[in-house]
Amino acid sequence: MPRYAAWLLLVLGALPAAAVGEVMYARTSAPVRAARTLGAATLGTLAQAEAVQVTGRETGYFRVSYRGQVGWVYFNKLTLQRPENVSALLSRGLPGGAIKLTELEAGGALRGLSPMAENYAREAAAPAWAVKAVEDMQGRAVTPGELERFQQEGGLGEYAQEGAR
Repeated sequence: MPRYAAWLLLVLGALPAAAVGEVMYARTSAPVRAARTLGAATLGTLAQAEAVQVTGRETGYFRVSYRGQVGWVYFNKLTLQRPENVSALLSRGLPGGAIKLTELEAGGALRGLSPMAENYAREAAAPAWAVKAVEDMQGRAVTPGELERFQQEGGLGEYAQEGAR
């Protein structure tokens, strides 16, 4: 048996039995599908940390009760522990929900590299092209849609299931 197939069987067998009948939470945004296939219509999308009632499990998916309908969510998209919403954590307790930066932090953000990284690059005599590459990476944000397309094109995560059936 190929190593990937053995891993897949291990992961699929690792679905927590205790999850059936319990509330689970979306790790990140998670599509809720009308059927247990990728080609099925999407009933909606769970937001990060949104709760959903699990009513069953089957071949890598949890069956859930979603807005009065039966839906399916890929097993790795749900967790028994409610994840912290990073945006809420950053704005908690701040007036108006705004995030305040010190002058040094703001200056570092404008320059690109943090002061520590900037000092290291200077001491290591890093070439300008390498510093620019790091700054470009730091400024890159991946949207949920881009991540979804990446997984689909690479046959990763939920999309690995299609070829295994």
